[in-house]
Amino acid sequence: MIEVAHQTNSEAIHPGYGFLSENPEFAKQCEKENLIFIGPKHDVIAKMANKKEAKEIAKRAGVPCLPGYSIKKSDNLDVIIHAAERIGYPIMIKATAGGGGKGMREIKNRKSLENDLNLAKSESLAAFGSSEVILERAITYSRHIEVQVFGDQKGNLIHLGERDCSIQRRNQKIVEESPAPSISKSLRNQLYSEAIKLTKAINYTNAGTVEFLVDENEKPYFLEMNTRLQVEHAVTELVTGLDLVEMQLRVADGQQLSINQKEVSLSGHAIEVRLYAEDPRNDFLPSSGILNMWKFSDSKYIRVDSGVLEGQNISPLYDPMLAKIIACKSNRKESILELKKFLSDFSVSGIKNNRDLLIDILRQKDFLSAKLSTSFLNEVYPEGIKFKGAKAKDFAVAAALFYESGFNTIQEKKSLIPKKLKNWSNLDYLRKIINLEFLGKIRQTYISPLDTSYYEVNVDKQKFKVAFMNKKIVVDGSNFSFVSFSQISNQLTLIKKDSSLDFSSVESPENFVSEISDGVIQSPIHGNIVDICFKIDQRVKAGDTLAILEAMKMQHEILATENGTIKIINCTIGSQVAAGEILIKIETEK
Repeated sequence: MIEVAHQTNSEAIHPGYGFLSENPEFAKQCEKENLIFIGPKHDVIAKMANKKEAKEIAKRAGVPCLPGYSIKKSDNLDVIIHAAERIGYPIMIKATAGGGGKGMREIKNRKSLENDLNLAKSESLAAFGSSEVILERAITYSRHIEVQVFGDQKGNLIHLGERDCSIQRRNQKIVEESPAPSISKSLRNQLYSEAIKLTKAINYTNAGTVEFLVDENEKPYFLEMNTRLQVEHAVTELVTGLDLVEMQLRVADGQQLSINQKEVSLSGHAIEVRLYAEDPRNDFLPSSGILNMWKFSDSKYIRVDSGVLEGQNISPLYDPMLAKIIACKSNRKESILELKKFLSDFSVSGIKNNRDLLIDILRQKDFLSAKLSTSFLNEVYPEGIKFKGAKAKDFAVAAALFYESGFNTIQEKKSLIPKKLKNWSNLDYLRKIINLEFLGKIRQTYISPLDTSYYEVNVDKQKFKVAFMNKKIVVDGSNFSFVSFSQISNQLTLIKKDSSLDFSSVESPENFVSEISDGVIQSPIHGNIVDICFKIDQRVKAGDTLAILEAMKMQHEILATENGTIKIINCTIGSQVAAGEILIKIETEK
C-alpha cells in the first residue's frame, strides 16, 4: 500500500475501519515514509489497542473500569482459575490486541474455562498475531454505549454525541442508534465527561470512539477505545450533519476543528442495522457463496453503505458484513418504521443472511420501548432464533415456480408434446411430483398444469390453484403477497415482506435422508481446519469437540453428535473444506 501511495504521488493514506486502521506498525511505517496516516499517532494506537494498557491509562485518568486480571505467559491454569474466582463469575475472556468480537468468550462457570480460554487464545492469535488475553468481570445486564470523539493537532477535543450499540451477537454489534434512547441526562453528561477525560490524557488526535458498559444502575465502566473511524460512524453523521471523513482529512492536514463543543448539536434519530451473510437459525454461522439477488429501492430517509454487487462471490475469508443500512427521521418511532419498511422490500438471496432477524428485532416490544441490553437476543429469543415457517400455500407456490422455470424440461421433452397441445387431454400426462426441502424437512407436492402458467398443486391433501399473471402470483383467485423470488438450479428463495423462504428440490425423501447416515460429521460452512482433537479409533461422547474450523476470522467447534468410535478422518489441519463436506465418520454405539 505504501508503495502504491508513492507511485501515485499520494500524500496520505486513509486506512478505513478494518485491517490496517488500528495497526501501530503501519502508522509508524507511514510516518517513516513521509506519508500522512489519517488517524492518531502510532504510539497512541499501540497504547489503546492493548486492552491491558488501555485500562491502566483509563484508571490513571480517573475513568471507572471493571475489575479484571491480565494473564501472564508464566501463569498456569491454577493461577488463572484463582484469578477468575477472585473476579467472580460470569467473566469475559478478551484478546488484548483485538476487537470486533474476535478472541472473546463469556465464561459462566469453572467448567468451560479451560476450553474457552484456549479457543480465545487461538482465535486471537489468528486474527491479531497475539494470543495474549485478559479476564474481566461480565455484567449480566448491561448496555453498550459509546462516545464519538474528535481531536485536532492544536489540542482541541470535542465529542459528537453517543451511540447505543447494545444489540449484539457473538459480542459484535448488529444494531446501533443515536442518540441513545432511555438514558438520563446525568448519565449522558457523565459519558461525555469520561470520554473527554480519557482522550485528553493521551493527547488524542483525529476520530476515535470511547466505549462503555453501563449497568442497570446507570453506572458506566470503560470498555475500550477504538482509535479509528467506526463502522457505525454514519449514525453520528446523520444526526450531527457532519462529514466525519472530511473532518479526518482536514485534521490530518493540520487544520483546526471547524466547530467547537457548543456548536455541536444532534437533530433527529438515526438507527443502523448491519446486514450479515450468516445464518441466525444456526448460531450465526457465516455463509459464503454467490449473491444471486441484491435489490433495494432508494429512499431519501435511508442510507445504504455497501461494497457488494449482485452476482458477486461472498468469500469465507473476510468479515461477513454485506451492508450497513441507516434510517434517519425526526424521531425514533418514525426511523424504526422507515427502516422496517425498507428491509421488508429488500431482496437478498443466494447466501444465508440476517434480514429476517433485523425485521423481527424492529418489531419486538422490548426494542420499541428501548429496553436494550447486550443480552437482548438471549432474552427475546431464549430458545434460539426462530422465524415463521413455510405454509402449505408457500410450498404450492414454490412447486409451481420450479415447474414454470423448466425444472422438468427434460421430462417434458421426452413426452414429445408440443407446447401448443398442452391444453388438451394429455396434460394429465405432465403431472409431476416435486419434493421440496425446507429447513431440513421434506414435503411432497403433486403438480398438474391446467393451462399456460396455471397449475393445480396438492400439498398435504390441500389443493391450490396457482397462476402466474405478468409479475403477479395468484393463488385460488387472490394475489399472493411476495417481494421477489430467485431460483438457481434446484435452489429457490421466495422473499416475502417478513420472511425469506429457502426451498430445495430433491429427488426423493428416501434418497435425501440416506445421504446422511448416523455418525457422519459434516462441515457446516466453508472454512479452514485449524485443529483436530481426536485420532482414529478413539472413543468420543456426544458434545465432544472433534475439530476446530475457522471461517471469516471466527473459530467454530465441530461437535460429536453421538457416542462412538472415530473410524475415518477425511480432513487435515490446514485443509480448506466446503460446506457439507464429510469431515469425520463415527461408528456409533448401538
